[in-house]
Amino acid sequence: MLLADLRASLPEQEHFIAEALVGSLDERGFLPEGHEAVATSLGVDEARVAAVLQRLREVGPTGIGARDVRECVLMQLDLLADEGLTTPHARTIVEHHMDDLAAHRYHKIARALGITTAEVGEARAFLQRYTWPYPAQPPLASAADPDTPRYRLPDVAIHEQDGTFTVEVLHSPRRILRLNPLYQELSRRASTLDESERAHVQEYMARARVFLANLQQRESTLRRVSEAVVRRQEAFLRYGIRHLAPLTRTEIAAEIGVHESTVSRTTADKVVLLPDGKPMDFSEFFVAARSVQDVLRELIENEERPLSDGELAELMAQRGYPIARRTVAKYRERMSILPAHLR
Repeated sequence: MLLADLRASLPEQEHFIAEALVGSLDERGFLPEGHEAVATSLGVDEARVAAVLQRLREVGPTGIGARDVRECVLMQLDLLADEGLTTPHARTIVEHHMDDLAAHRYHKIARALGITTAEVGEARAFLQRYTWPYPAQPPLASAADPDTPRYRLPDVAIHEQDGTFTVEVLHSPRRILRLNPLYQELSRRASTLDESERAHVQEYMARARVFLANLQQRESTLRRVSEAVVRRQEAFLRYGIRHLAPLTRTEIAAEIGVHESTVSRTTADKVVLLPDGKPMDFSEFFVAARSVQDVLRELIENEERPLSDGELAELMAQRGYPIARRTVAKYRERMSILPAHLR
């Protein structure tokens, strides 16, 4: 997929460089020898390979093609800064004290920078939350060491201003990818080219336009899905997890007029930045049953007398969870809670 996206964004004569670069990436997504080694092996100018590497970094995950972990995380910090996400000292620590950070030598870092260990801890927490050191490997949060940074760069940000929520799609490649100016000029002068040159230019321009159109469509769908979710989960955004409403991908698909599989693909592995600055997996918007059970358990634990499933359903509706009596019974049984006449 990475090579296909890269090839689609390049003129055909650069495809062999793209293949060499992607083939030179190690299992972590790094280019340990740098683009210079690829240029030497291909016998082409370094600047030409560097240009293809830059395009690889634009279409691939942030940090792809870095020489090592330090360079990879610095790339991610640059992108985070562009999105307004920064914290004091994080970049300096990564740039000059990465080994000490990995070895948990926080006092040494603090002395070197003239800051407190608490400030070092804040920078480490920021790195752990928002960065991931291996661009070619998906983060496995459950298996990762808690001190290992995890890639948490958000895809969507939800903002609140004057009581209104808005959605922003972040770091879209469409914003930085453009048709090659040389090929645009050749396309304008197509009548002056011979038949084979004209066919090549037309093919490149057509594929590039399709690629950019697909990117635009993906971004548009992500925005529409996000806006629909925000409308459904406004109470959660205002008041917290207890107000996370039951919601399915099917409901969102019906609301915006797409297939459920489109919603699933669009939100897969996506991270949302909430108005309070905390990241959240997009999938958590669609697993509200656990929140409903939490609220139901709270009602039962605090009841003055045993409440029937119908009464519990009414109270749940008052709290913003309009579920049927039989659904209350199902959740109650799932939590091993007896019916009213046995409690």
